[in-house]
Amino acid sequence: MPNRRHSESGFYHVMLRGNARQVVFRDDEDRSKFVGILDTARRNTQLSLVAWCLMDNHVHLVFSDPKDELSSVMHRLALSYARYFNRRYGRTGHVFEGRFKSLPIETDEYLLQVVRYVMNNPVAAGIGTLDNYHWSSYPEYLGEIGLADTGMILDMFESVEAFDRFCRDGTPQYDAQLESDVVSDEQAPVLAGEVVQRLGIGRTSDIAGLPRGARDVAVRELRRTGLNAKQIARVTGISLPTVYRILKK
Repeated sequence: MPNRRHSESGFYHVMLRGNARQVVFRDDEDRSKFVGILDTARRNTQLSLVAWCLMDNHVHLVFSDPKDELSSVMHRLALSYARYFNRRYGRTGHVFEGRFKSLPIETDEYLLQVVRYVMNNPVAAGIGTLDNYHWSSYPEYLGEIGLADTGMILDMFESVEAFDRFCRDGTPQYDAQLESDVVSDEQAPVLAGEVVQRLGIGRTSDIAGLPRGARDVAVRELRRTGLNAKQIARVTGISLPTVYRILKK
């Protein structure tokens, strides 16, 4: 097992994915259970949760970890949720894909970019907006009680409204940079093939010729599966600016 890359600042962007990219949250009961387990797992530690977002088949978390407690907390979190998930659905085996992945965050600027990226995951995937997606820390930054320690980020802005404007001023190029760490260019065509099979589309290259509505659904499903915008453009033949426009709708 490779060693986790160490962050001098103590901040990490953590990603936990479903095994074989399977859905790990089938309904809101699952999501609520995960949030509860996360809250329990970090108790009696000095871990501070800065931002979080639950997607269907993966999780994004941003932690401050001054005492190097991240690995033990993530192990408890993944194990506890896997037991719940397997028990509820009468299944066995792995729920998550191996060890969690963590990326060190070394500067305040990078920290803010990662937080904005995490908040905008549902927007980029086409499954929600900042305002109507409940399963992230964004509402907590606007005043709701929840898991995130919002103070350290809000202290970097003159007001909550300024933070809100920052979150809405997204940068798709940064999105692609982060996601390229999640799905390799070698994996992208394989995952895209699974998506078109699931959607009943002949080949990945056929997506570009679909009616606009069906094309957009397919592009968003590719993004939801983990492909970044550049990978989507490459496997479908759709221009990169068009992919960005679809993902931002």
